[in-house]
Amino acid sequence: MNREFDFASWDETQEQLKKKYPDLTKSDLAFRHGTKDDLLQMISTKLGKTKKVLEKEIEIAMDENTDSSLNFL
Repeated sequence: MNREFDFASWDETQEQLKKKYPDLTKSDLAFRHGTKDDLLQMISTKLGKTKKVLEKEIEIAMDENTDSSLNFL
């Protein structure tokens, strides 16, 4: 991600991810004691996407959160 991972907007971002990918659970998206990379790797594996693709989708979602837009992709 070129943009700094923004934990302040993670709640909004994870809601968008749950809407786009209904198979994701709240537990899947919960930030635990691991690292950002651990979280992204787990989510990307569950979705069958590369971590790079997932990072881009999250970056877009976080940008939209910053703009107060709730549309995701």
